[in-house]
Amino acid sequence: NDGPFVILEVSDTGCGMTSEAKKHLFEPFFTTKGQGMGTGLGLSMVYGIVKQSAGEIEIDSEPGEGTTFRIFLPRTRSEKDAAPDKSPAAAVKGAETILVAEDEDALRVLLVSVLKKLGYRVLEARHGADALRVAEAWEYPIDLLVTDVVMPEMGGLELAEKLAIARPGIRVLYVSGYSNANVAELENGKEGFTLLQKPVTSELLSRKVREALDQRAPADGVPVLRAD
Repeated sequence: NDGPFVILEVSDTGCGMTSEAKKHLFEPFFTTKGQGMGTGLGLSMVYGIVKQSAGEIEIDSEPGEGTTFRIFLPRTRSEKDAAPDKSPAAAVKGAETILVAEDEDALRVLLVSVLKKLGYRVLEARHGADALRVAEAWEYPIDLLVTDVVMPEMGGLELAEKLAIARPGIRVLYVSGYSNANVAELENGKEGFTLLQKPVTSELLSRKVREALDQRAPADGVPVLRAD
């Protein structure tokens, strides 16, 4: 890309990465850590944010030599040269109440932060069972459930079904890093089940949340937003 750019460089003295690991580094759920030590979502989220900002990432790493990341972001000289604002402040806003159920701490914090900046009242839960407890303790309406599909203790599919009984008319937006094929297996072939795929940008999140909230409230059953 043409410059000028601002460069953010971050280095460590860790074990480094092989060429094969670098090929898959930004893929959702790819991790070199042991089971239970990481989810592989952090760098895929960084990649999505940098790309959304028209930036690039370079990686220098060799086994035993540590790793250096260089993030290139377009430099803005003045307001006249500034790119159109795509921050949550410029996105579609609202004032409804949203329950976010997500077991990945970093992603949950990001989702909650973006939605609050958009003006929504946000309740948060670490998994499905926690979300049911939060919903039961909340005396007021909950307009939308934003939930991961695969979570410990109770997944998003079961959570949505239970909440639809306790709170008829609640809308649901599913978010997942799994492919549609994987989720189709989880859903046992239910037709019309689609997802908002991770990594999720703030702009896409704001638009899909607003679309879900603007849907007609269902008389029964669990509504599913058909995301692109």
